[in-house]
Amino acid sequence: MKKRIFSLIVLPVTVLGLVVILISLTVVKGSLVSETEEALKSAATATFAAYDQNEGDYIEASNGDIWKGGYNISKSESIVDSIKEKSGVDVTFFYGDRRIMTSAKDKDGNRLLGSPAGDKVKKEVLEGGNEYFSKSVSLDGNICYGYYVPVFQDGTEKPVGMIFVGTDKGKKDAAVNKIVYMIVGVTVFVMIGCIVLAILFTASITGSLKKSIGLVQSVAKGDLRTNIDGQLLQRKDEIGDLSRAIKLLQGEMAQSIVKIADNAKAVLTASGDLEHTARETTSSMKDVGSAVNSIAESATMQAEISEKASEHVTDMGERIEQTSQEMQRMKQNAKAMQESEEQSAETLHKLLESNDEVRRLVEEISLQTRQTNESAQKIKEATEIIASIADETSLLSLNASIEAARAGENGKGFGVVADQIQKLAAQSDESSNRIDEIVSQLMSDSNRAVETMEQVALTIENQTSQMQETKTTTDEVMNRLKDSLENMNVIEQSVTYLDNTRQEIIKTVAELSDIARQNAATTQEANANTSLVSENFRQVENSTEDLKSIADGLEESMQHFSV
Repeated sequence: MKKRIFSLIVLPVTVLGLVVILISLTVVKGSLVSETEEALKSAATATFAAYDQNEGDYIEASNGDIWKGGYNISKSESIVDSIKEKSGVDVTFFYGDRRIMTSAKDKDGNRLLGSPAGDKVKKEVLEGGNEYFSKSVSLDGNICYGYYVPVFQDGTEKPVGMIFVGTDKGKKDAAVNKIVYMIVGVTVFVMIGCIVLAILFTASITGSLKKSIGLVQSVAKGDLRTNIDGQLLQRKDEIGDLSRAIKLLQGEMAQSIVKIADNAKAVLTASGDLEHTARETTSSMKDVGSAVNSIAESATMQAEISEKASEHVTDMGERIEQTSQEMQRMKQNAKAMQESEEQSAETLHKLLESNDEVRRLVEEISLQTRQTNESAQKIKEATEIIASIADETSLLSLNASIEAARAGENGKGFGVVADQIQKLAAQSDESSNRIDEIVSQLMSDSNRAVETMEQVALTIENQTSQMQETKTTTDEVMNRLKDSLENMNVIEQSVTYLDNTRQEIIKTVAELSDIARQNAATTQEANANTSLVSENFRQVENSTEDLKSIADGLEESMQHFSV
């Protein structure tokens, strides 16, 4: 207990102290370094403003001096020395990577001029155009914190130089370490104080607890006359509450033990009488249990018979329900077949009407085709007449040509007309031949069409005959379906009557079964209660014996306490 309390107090304090020390070594130190960086940045910015306030460009004179307009930076010792005197930091002006003015001096008092900047500085500031903070810059062997600011020519983005501001790293680190060591020292001192207080507090608590434990052990041994230390009773904390509770428990236990001793004697006397009564009652309950058990067996058998009858009737009802469902499905199928046959009959009727219409149209087309053949024959006769006329015209034109030749010069015009007439006759003869060929082809096609239409008409006749036979068969099927539906309605009515009767039987048998089950359950419950009562009286009989033994033991136990 003492170790646990000590650990609960010391462990959090130790962890908190270590966390504070860790923060001092990291966060605080980092913050102080950041503060140094900001201070150097401000000084560098101020130095840049002091130089940049002169108008003009940065130029290098023939003697190597660097000028800003009309101001000679190479001779600006007063500026850098004034800044160092006021702020305690060294200032250096770089033109390119070369020091041309600085407040830093060597051991002999000479200014550190001409030396170049480091590669890292040149890359970050001169090439990158960025400000740069370094935690380790060497000035004549002295390590410093340094901050670099690029110097730009007006209107350009590439730096022509840079300004450096640095402070002694050793002095700054010493100041930082002093603050950190102070924080660590205070933390360690507080930790030690907390540990000492924890030791005193733990010793006080454990001492008081040991005294309270001693009192409880005395009570456990049976000594109820032990006095409690007055200092413990006067405490205002939980230990005082515990001591007062122990004193109260001591008094209450003394009174209870006196009462228990008196009650033990009374229990011992009553247990003897209860044991005699329990034995007589147990004997009577055995006879009652035998009679109730016989009734329960009869009621159970009756319930089993009623349940079997109910199961048979229920099974019959399920079969009747299945039959009824099958009849419903058959009836639905028959109605569906009837509807399908009606649709088929209607379709056949429409097909017969369509066949009649097709046959009529075929007859009309056949008549028109015959008329076309007659017209073609007339055209052929006309073309024969035209051919005959063309032959005669050709013969006449030949004779005219001969006569024109005999007439000489006077007959030339008539000869030309005769030649044209002969050409016209030849064209007419050729056209008539073509018309004759076309008419012959038309008559041949018409004859084939007539033959085809006769075959189509014959096919339509056969199809109509088959449709009539199919319609007759469909009508017969429709009549048979109607008879089947009527028979199904009669069967459905019979099944419905049988199902209603079956439901009445199931209801009656179920009522009988429920009555039988209730009788069996009531009888079994009575038998169980009888057995339970008998068992309870046996337990009472056994308990009286145990009670007597307990009373004897209790009387012996009372002798352990000193009241």
